[in-house]
Amino acid sequence: MQPEELENARLETAPELETESKPELLPVREPVAETAPERVPFWGYTDLALVIGLLFAATLVIGLIAGGLMLSIPRLRADQTPLLVPMNLALYGALYLAIRLDFTLRHNKPVLGSLGWQRSGINLVAMGIGGVVLAIALSVLASVLHTPKIPTPFDKLTSTPLQFVLFGVMAVAIAPLFEELFFRGFIQPLLSRTFGTIAGILVTALLFGSLHLFEYAYAWQYAVFISLAGAVFGWLRVRTNSIIPSTVMHGCFNAVSVIALAFGKNI
Repeated sequence: MQPEELENARLETAPELETESKPELLPVREPVAETAPERVPFWGYTDLALVIGLLFAATLVIGLIAGGLMLSIPRLRADQTPLLVPMNLALYGALYLAIRLDFTLRHNKPVLGSLGWQRSGINLVAMGIGGVVLAIALSVLASVLHTPKIPTPFDKLTSTPLQFVLFGVMAVAIAPLFEELFFRGFIQPLLSRTFGTIAGILVTALLFGSLHLFEYAYAWQYAVFISLAGAVFGWLRVRTNSIIPSTVMHGCFNAVSVIALAFGKNI
């Protein structure tokens, strides 16, 4: 082969060799920003303060309305019993509204699902029976501790069959729902995140028992019983990750007292 032919052959193959030797450039990946895991529960003590503040304001408004009704209706000045159930219902409604406003405006989150109103897979009939057994067990403890018999506002609320029915519905169905939403759904997870699960259950139970003291003339035995019941409800909340079982147990627990009250009044 002539030198010119050799040179031409070299020039024809050189680009191929050069192309084959070039390293392939990989696409540059942009760094992905890591997102922090969502806090559980997502609310904090600021939310708790806001809810309590709104509830306090609602309580003042409800009190003013009740006072206006007593001024305009003379018989209510002598007996405020007809106002007690509506006022309690208004307070429960105000509590739910306060939590809803906070969750919606500050976090854009739903209320019931966030507070634990979700299926747990546990037998709710067994929970109802458990509530009855718990009420009987605490009644036995009450007799051991020589708990005094104290007149309560419930005695006036059950003076007629109609009032008794209204009181029974509130005590068995409405009060357990809203109390479990607030104590075991809203407060307990927050305290458990800060102090641990056991402390969260116990502190919430003590708050639950203390806030019922005024109904029983501040007799300490009643605070003990209600706090013990609250601890059981709180444990159930943690065990099932739901407030439905504790609400059912709470309702059946209250039903025992309502039935006992009915027998006592021969209703």
